[in-house]
Amino acid sequence: MKVYCFILLYMCSVANAGDKEVEEDGNRKKIIEQLTRTRTVLLDDYHLVTRQIATDVYMFRSYRTVSVIFYPVMRDVTDARFTFQSEELHLNNIGSCSPQEVIVNIKHGSYPAVNPDGYDFPKGFVDPATRGNIHTLELLSDGLNRTYSIKNPRPGNWYALVYIKWEDPRTQKVEQQGLVADCQTILYTDLQVKRESDIELIDCYNGLTLEYSQIPALFKCMSIDSTDPIGLNLTILKATNLASELSFKIQALSLPTDENYLVFCAFTPEDNNIQTITFYPHPNAWHYIYINHMNDTTKVPDCESYYLRSDAEEVDNNTVLDLMRDDKGRFFTFDYGLPTTDLQDTTSLVNITSNEVKSVRFKVNQFLDIGGSLAIEASLLMSLKYYMGYKRELKKGSLLAFTEDNQYFKAVICLDIGHTSIPLKTGHCKYNDKVKPALFVLNSTDSESIYDKTIIPFPDSGTWYLTLRLFCDKIVCPCRTSDNGTKYYVDLDVIDKDREEDSYASWNNTRQGTSDCNATVVLSVSSTSCVGGRCSNHGNCLLNTFGGLVMSFCSCSAGYGSWDCSDDSRMDSRLYMLVAVLLLTLSNLLFIFSIYVAIIRLYYTEAMMYAFTMVFSTFYHACDAPAQVAYCMVRGNILQFGDFYCGLMSFWLTLLAMSVVNDKFRSSIQLIGAIVIALLTTWNMHSFVAFLLPVAVGAGILLLSWYLDYRKSRTMRYPKSYYTIYMPLGLVLVSVGLICYAFLQTEQNYKIVHSIWHMIIALSVVFLLPDVRRNEGGNPFVPTPNSCKLPFCRVFNRSQPIAAD
Repeated sequence: MKVYCFILLYMCSVANAGDKEVEEDGNRKKIIEQLTRTRTVLLDDYHLVTRQIATDVYMFRSYRTVSVIFYPVMRDVTDARFTFQSEELHLNNIGSCSPQEVIVNIKHGSYPAVNPDGYDFPKGFVDPATRGNIHTLELLSDGLNRTYSIKNPRPGNWYALVYIKWEDPRTQKVEQQGLVADCQTILYTDLQVKRESDIELIDCYNGLTLEYSQIPALFKCMSIDSTDPIGLNLTILKATNLASELSFKIQALSLPTDENYLVFCAFTPEDNNIQTITFYPHPNAWHYIYINHMNDTTKVPDCESYYLRSDAEEVDNNTVLDLMRDDKGRFFTFDYGLPTTDLQDTTSLVNITSNEVKSVRFKVNQFLDIGGSLAIEASLLMSLKYYMGYKRELKKGSLLAFTEDNQYFKAVICLDIGHTSIPLKTGHCKYNDKVKPALFVLNSTDSESIYDKTIIPFPDSGTWYLTLRLFCDKIVCPCRTSDNGTKYYVDLDVIDKDREEDSYASWNNTRQGTSDCNATVVLSVSSTSCVGGRCSNHGNCLLNTFGGLVMSFCSCSAGYGSWDCSDDSRMDSRLYMLVAVLLLTLSNLLFIFSIYVAIIRLYYTEAMMYAFTMVFSTFYHACDAPAQVAYCMVRGNILQFGDFYCGLMSFWLTLLAMSVVNDKFRSSIQLIGAIVIALLTTWNMHSFVAFLLPVAVGAGILLLSWYLDYRKSRTMRYPKSYYTIYMPLGLVLVSVGLICYAFLQTEQNYKIVHSIWHMIIALSVVFLLPDVRRNEGGNPFVPTPNSCKLPFCRVFNRSQPIAAD
């Protein structure tokens, strides 16, 4: 018998491996057949850069289920044309596959940071939409081609995030493998680009001279590693009296467009054919200049306004410091700080004065650094009294600051990629003609704003600049306020005139401020995986890889969501979770009736299996519950295997108990079934085949044994009531249970429907087990004196006296 079992085990394992190889070969053949119908249409003057022929696409659940596609784009590209074709592969012969809605997010420099599940980004996160355009394309997996063009794209690496549109899992149906169509969404994509070859190379610092007849014209030049402005001298020769107005555009890294440019102005060469246009460049980068004819210039500034501009907000003293990288040797874990020999700390102390602009820069490497989160912290270094918790000084009844000389000052910090900008006193940052809010605005007299922090998910590769500038007070009113002394200085230049005058001590109680001040800013720049290397207390920080690309993400648990698993808006209440887990666990107690009936009818092996099923199912569902109410005796995968295995074995043993076979044959096929079911459960416990195979074989043995027994004896083995009442009732219960299990379960009603499944299956055994082993007859649900033949059972038999020792 052992030899036979070993041979059967070997045959099953070989068949299992063979089935997997056949399945993989079949899927590969289907993909190849699909690709033969895909024809890339290469347009004239376009160059095919890259393609990916079969990318698996999954429904978005977290960044674990997204696919990432990498596109390299070279310089001088005028059009990047992305092609997408998505299709459904039908991997079995059941049902049909419906087209899915596929979402593609494309971004330059890093992975797109999106929340397709509708959660908000946590507090303190930089809105990814403000860092760069995220191009979004929606298509159906119907096999049709879709194209998406990006004009004049920035050179470098572009990344596409691909996933099936998110649906709330609580409303999705729980589908059993083998009962529904097995569909896999795949995506074909390629990139072809068109390059501009007729670009003349010039020197930005020596000026540009061209004839009017040569317009339109395109030029490019390389800037030096400096943040100083460039004054470009432009001379137009041979401009006639009928010459039209000309437009001047310049852009860094890529060709200028109507939306993306550093400078866009117009001039009339007939009036002044020599222009000097001043702009702030990207250090050490290519700049593209486009000069063209223009009819309507009413909404375009005059180029003469860029001639030797004198802006009060601009300063001449601009210093750039390079930060040192302190690598920690783990994924996306490193710090940046001013060069130091201190091995324990890379925090930077940046000294700034009111008559200078100081910038620090650091580099985020492509591929290696873009998969984590960049945290930037800044704080003003206050006097010792502030950190020791002293109350603020009182001089002449007025509250004063904790700075050394009772100054009021404000530090404005700007963040840019590839260039520096000029901090403004209004709390904004100016770069050429574009103005945006500053990253931080730190006030020395406001305890709520001497410190600030922001987190940037999936930082773009490139050189990042932090620009700092200090602004002093000129006239200050030292006043008490209703904020318990935390906010008390009022700068009369930016005072809120809507506030009541009673909130101030006296408008005459002012002091002369200072036009020169200095301060120290404590600056920290660090990168970690996920958010600070963790996912609050409600998730795990994991890594996902895509052909060499790596990103970190948070896998949330217990109903939490958002980028760092801190959002509990969709989480069920603790009482609701407790009721759900009690339903799933306590519903297994109905197996006590199955165990009771099996014992009184002398089915001890079956009773033991029902007991194991009850125990494993109870503790598996207790362990599989949300973390707030979960209880795990051992690892969850062990309990899960025991639950599925004992459940299938219960069906197998019940069918063999109903059949008419001798005990020797029954014990042999019980052992064979135990081995095969173990293999099936290990192969794929969720597959309907793993359930159907032992049940089908058991039902076949049952029907065959009944037929052979009836043909031999011409009588039915079991009482008539079994065939007319108990067995039909048991089959009805099993059928209802299978329908609930296979077709009616959703994530929302799982706790109820699955609990009903437990109870129905436990009760069906009571009616399906035949009462043929007891010769006394009578009520099949009431024990008889001979129901239990074990010695200790005589204690419960009152009809016989207990023997004295």
